[in-house]
Amino acid sequence: FLNLKEIHRMTPTTYQAFYCYDSKLSLHLRGKGFTCLTIAKNRQTNNLFSLYVRDEALNEELKKYNESLV
Repeated sequence: FLNLKEIHRMTPTTYQAFYCYDSKLSLHLRGKGFTCLTIAKNRQTNNLFSLYVRDEALNEELKKYNESLV
């Protein structure tokens, strides 16, 4: 997992972003220790999203989460 110092040094060109529009998934990710960088509204749709750094750990958790829904 990333710590706050690592996150503050990041710029959008140094990481892949995961835009999460599912509030239940976002709560799940935070409960698993993933850091939400921000919560914002999509300018075109007005839908809320949570922004996470996409890395291998997040990809694995997303896979597990999606498998649990089936």
